[in-house]
Amino acid sequence: MKLKRGTVALVGVALLLGAGVLMGELRQSRAPESATVSDGVGPVFTFAETDVATVTVERDGETLSFEGDGEGNWQMTTPENLVAEPGAVAFLLSRLNTDAPLQRVTMAADQIQDFGLDQPQGKVTVTLQDGTEHVLILGGPDFSGNANYAMVDPAEPWPPENPTDEYEGLVVTRDVANGINRPLEEWKMPVDGEILEPSDEEGN
Repeated sequence: MKLKRGTVALVGVALLLGAGVLMGELRQSRAPESATVSDGVGPVFTFAETDVATVTVERDGETLSFEGDGEGNWQMTTPENLVAEPGAVAFLLSRLNTDAPLQRVTMAADQIQDFGLDQPQGKVTVTLQDGTEHVLILGGPDFSGNANYAMVDPAEPWPPENPTDEYEGLVVTRDVANGINRPLEEWKMPVDGEILEPSDEEGN
C-alpha cells in the first residue's frame, strides 16, 4: 500500500520533532542530576578595581600574586617580581565585578564531583583595601562546554574534607576560566619586546 505524500510529510515532521525533543533531553541529562537551578542576578562580586589591594591566582600548581596601587597599575610579586600587564589583571577583575553569573545552582554534598569542584581548575583570591577577602573557586565545564561551574566565598576550606550540606554555586562565563588560565608571559608588561623589570630604588 502506498502512502500519500501528505501522510509521508506529516510522518517526517513528527520524526524531526521527536528527534529535537530527544536531543534536548540528552543535553539536559549531561548536567549534574537533581541540582536546583535558577537564573543569575547581578555580578559575581560588587567591588571596584580601585578597591582591590592584591589578587592571587592559583592554577595547575602555579601561583601568581599581584599588588595594585588603586590607579590601575599592577606589580607581580609571585612567581617573579616585575611590572604586570594591567590589562590582564583588569580583564579578570572585570569578569568578576561586571559579568553576571549565567545561573545559580544548589548542589547536594554528593554532587561536588559532578560539578568538577572536588578538584578545582583554579582559584582567585581578591583582597580589598579594607582587608575584605573574596574567593572564587573554578570548577569544571557545564553541559554546554561554554561555561564553568564555580563556588564563591565558601564558608569552609575548599574542597571540604567531609561534605555534608547543600552548597550554593554558580555557572560563570568561559571568560572567567580564560582570565585565570592566561599564559604567564601575558601577565607581564612587555616593553620593546622585553619584560619590564621593577626599578631599583637604590640605583644599583
